[in-house]
Amino acid sequence: MINQREIVRELRLKLREYFPLLQSFIDQNIITKNDWKFYGTIQFNLIKCFTTTPEKAIRDSKTQLNKIVKFYEKETRIRKLGLKSDLFISEQKIEREKLKERFKYYHSHLEYWRKRKESSDIYLSYEIHMFLYYKWMNNYEFDEENTLNLLLDLMGLCSYYAFRYFDIKRLASEKHILMSNMKVSSTILGIIDQNLDTVNVDKESQSRGEALMREAKAHLD
Repeated sequence: MINQREIVRELRLKLREYFPLLQSFIDQNIITKNDWKFYGTIQFNLIKCFTTTPEKAIRDSKTQLNKIVKFYEKETRIRKLGLKSDLFISEQKIEREKLKERFKYYHSHLEYWRKRKESSDIYLSYEIHMFLYYKWMNNYEFDEENTLNLLLDLMGLCSYYAFRYFDIKRLASEKHILMSNMKVSSTILGIIDQNLDTVNVDKESQSRGEALMREAKAHLD
């Protein structure tokens, strides 16, 4: 396997080969500097996914899933208690219907991630960053077949252990399932990616994380 710097260099060459309008989007600020950096973090995390052993991927997934479920349990519980308190709603000047909507939102995410936690097929980082990759490419309306071809190229460059099992048809099927079912909010990205952590970091890292998080929210929320 070639080193990470070479993988990134080859990937950027493929990007421009498959998507000749990409550079003009960057030059015209259609793709902003921070959004291009956000895309870079997606690429970096996909490289990590494709170069990590399945055993480590599963261990990391279990740890991350525990954190995500705890986060949604807390957010759901807070809103459930809030709905029971007329005093809280009055003091916080919150509309009950909006609070109900947020409760349903967090509860639906909680149920989704509880089911993923119970699954025997857990490759969390892979699923989330594939989802983010598809979301980013779709939002700029890049060609779908070349979007999938780029992923196959990346798997090959990374010597991904499962590469031989993938083709355009399988990726297209996985993409449909991810885009139809996955529930991802920008909030949980900081849990699984230190580049997007805006809490447990120094000021410089916090500023960088906040800029990337704004781009994530634009694509997700």
